[in-house]
Amino acid sequence: MLISSLRKKLNDISISRKLYFTIGIITFLVMVELCTLWFSITTLSAVRSYVGGEGLWSKSQKNAILNLREYGYTYDEKNYQAFKEFLKVPFGDKIARMEMGKVNPDLDVVRAGFLQGRNHPEDIDNMIGLTRRFSKVYYLNKAFVAWQKAEPVLDELLTIGEQLHLLITAQNIDKKKIEFLLSEIERLNTELTTLEDGFSYTLGEGARWLENMVLRLVLALSITIGTTSIVIAISINKSIKKGLDVIVEGAELVKKGQLETRVRVFANDEIGRVAIAFNEMTETLECKVAESKVTEAKLVTERQRAQSSEKAKHNFLVNMSHEIRTPMNGIQGFANYIKDSLVDKEHLEAIEMIIKSADHLMRILNDILDFSGLGNGEIDFIKQPFKVRDVIKDACLYVESNAKFKKIGLSYSIGAKVPNTFIGDSIRLSQIFVNLVSNAIKFTEKGEVMISVDAIEETKDSLVVEFRIKDTGIGIPMEKQQKIFELFEQATSNASRKFGGVGLGLSMVKRLIELQNGKIFLESTPGKGSEFYFRMPFVKIGDDEKQNEIKTGLDGEDEPGRGIKVLIVEDNPINQLLVIKVLQKRGYQTTIAQNGKIAIDKYKNEDFDIVLMDLQMPEMDGYEATKYIRRMDTEKAAIPIVAMTAHTIQGELEKCLAIGMNDYVSKPFSPDELNVKIQLLVVGNQQITEKSEKLF
Repeated sequence: MLISSLRKKLNDISISRKLYFTIGIITFLVMVELCTLWFSITTLSAVRSYVGGEGLWSKSQKNAILNLREYGYTYDEKNYQAFKEFLKVPFGDKIARMEMGKVNPDLDVVRAGFLQGRNHPEDIDNMIGLTRRFSKVYYLNKAFVAWQKAEPVLDELLTIGEQLHLLITAQNIDKKKIEFLLSEIERLNTELTTLEDGFSYTLGEGARWLENMVLRLVLALSITIGTTSIVIAISINKSIKKGLDVIVEGAELVKKGQLETRVRVFANDEIGRVAIAFNEMTETLECKVAESKVTEAKLVTERQRAQSSEKAKHNFLVNMSHEIRTPMNGIQGFANYIKDSLVDKEHLEAIEMIIKSADHLMRILNDILDFSGLGNGEIDFIKQPFKVRDVIKDACLYVESNAKFKKIGLSYSIGAKVPNTFIGDSIRLSQIFVNLVSNAIKFTEKGEVMISVDAIEETKDSLVVEFRIKDTGIGIPMEKQQKIFELFEQATSNASRKFGGVGLGLSMVKRLIELQNGKIFLESTPGKGSEFYFRMPFVKIGDDEKQNEIKTGLDGEDEPGRGIKVLIVEDNPINQLLVIKVLQKRGYQTTIAQNGKIAIDKYKNEDFDIVLMDLQMPEMDGYEATKYIRRMDTEKAAIPIVAMTAHTIQGELEKCLAIGMNDYVSKPFSPDELNVKIQLLVVGNQQITEKSEKLF
């Protein structure tokens, strides 16, 4: 229980504290080892000093005996003095040993004795320490005993030396006594030699014992330090790795989507706190994911509702477009048809007002439909060659009557660098121009509206054209100049009441330009006028396209459709009559079919050059009829088919082309446009066929 509690407390210690604790223990052990090394070095140094002292001791007593022996033969006083001088070394060591043997030795006396024994001053303290610490050790104690046994012999040698000195210095020299003393000196020399050998041997044993002890101590400390370090490192690494492993494993499971994963917390250290945070994070994440799934389910439901609403809106726009365009086709078509036969000026003015009102109504309808498509970026851009002069001219003709009514000048100029023909969407460009020029005339009370076109940038394959529409109208305040491009915005609060309009035009113009990679700008001064200008890129027309450009000179003929048989598939009687009148006036032969099924039956039994196909009809619509014709095995499957429909919603052209139709004409249609399309598809194909036959 106690061990388990202690282990838990140790595990809860922070990793940083564990590391500090580890470093502290290792540092302590290293310090202990360093102190041990210091102790070992000083001990071995002391042993070395004792060995050196023993050498001095032996050498001094040998020299003393040698000088005393010479003194006995030569009677030279110098030898006797040398004898006494050499004996000071062993007697100094004797003084030090005897003082060290006391309970409370006088260390100064000890140091003086060792100095007298000619020991190095720096070695004396180590020798004292060694003697005090290890004097009881067997080997050193044995050496000190041998040292002690030599001291009486030295005392006896000193006595013999003094006796010999007295005999030699006496008036009558007794040579027999001198010879006896010399023999005693030899005896003492032999004893001292034996004692010296024993002392040296025993001291060597003690030195080797100390060396082994020091080496073992250092080795033991080194092993202890290394083992302790490894054990602590392994313990800390194991505790860290164990905690990190479960976190990594948990992270892998979370990565695989198992958000219910929780990891085990082993301790309350940093790794443990990370594990706790991981568990809290996964719990929060699990809750968030659950919430997001609920939100996603709601979004799916809302998206389905939005799609249903969008589909309903689309169907409404399709039906509205069809239902409005069908009668408008009759109104505009017959109005234009009647206009060509009227002579009376008042009647002409009245029919022109009808046509203009119908055009205005169609423009509003087109704006509504375009607004719906522009909101999603879903709008078709048909890239084909066109003449920019014709686009500008048609736009000016469209608004010319309004300009004349307000007595406003209307003019245009085209720069010399602008090509006559290039590739782009002429219909959308015309729509942009009509909106901008109509606005310019609408908000101009007097003065003029000027249109200019110029090429500002050109490459090998493309060019950027700048179109400018400048007026002398009411102008636009600075704070309103960006807002007027937003939906349902006009320059001033009373502008809609005074000049009319719902505020869709400029927003659609801006969107149409931007969808074609262009940009629109505005410069305006209130009371002086405004200048709208936009820049759009166009593709330059190649030489081959210039050679193949279709000439519209056929329009000048009275009956360009002579010899061309047209099958008109239309369910509305008014539109049937209108198409018949328009085509027969140009010499075409026409046949009516009220729906797709009737059209197929007639086409099987009679040859036609082209089919004008309405799309929305009873029994069989235009889509199914076209698919059926394209599946025929004979040459009849290749007949040109042109869709004539009030459907103008985005994607209709692509849908018609996808099922095999050749072109598309929206209602209300332009008689001239319809004539050109028929000529292109019928006369153009005949020319290509004739050229192919000549080649073979």
